[in-house]
Amino acid sequence: MWSNMLLAFILGLLPISEIRGGVLYVFASSKSPIELLVGLLLSLSGNLLVPFLAYGVLDLLDHAFRSKYTPLVIKKAYLLALDYGRRRAGSVSGKGYLALALFVSVPLPVTGAWTGTLVAYVLGLDRRKSTIAIELGVLIAATIVTLVVALGLEVLRRVFLL
Repeated sequence: MWSNMLLAFILGLLPISEIRGGVLYVFASSKSPIELLVGLLLSLSGNLLVPFLAYGVLDLLDHAFRSKYTPLVIKKAYLLALDYGRRRAGSVSGKGYLALALFVSVPLPVTGAWTGTLVAYVLGLDRRKSTIAIELGVLIAATIVTLVVALGLEVLRRVFLL
């Protein structure tokens, strides 16, 4: 059971699976309602940690790209991309956090907390506000995915009389 719970947490944390993969795994592997609830909460907890980890990784990469040891062509490309993103941020400044929350809440590939944090970082949005928006998006995505999987399983049970 504990290895399943650890895996649910890790799946919630990973960039590819995030909450979508965590919820699917928990529903597939849980043998009791308590195990299901704990697994869902652990998967959600893993995904809620993402902005904090992602900002740390992005800060390390930023430091590396700005280093005097980074080849000039890479440094210039990085700084140009960052400058372009930050200039574009002015057009989304008022609605940026709501848009970020909605972007993260869509449970599709490449729309999770990792990508949301990257977008917020490149646009230069306020970290505290961005983190709150991303966390809200994760909560909405977790709700959507959990409901879709639970309702889908119920429909399958009724159709196939399982």
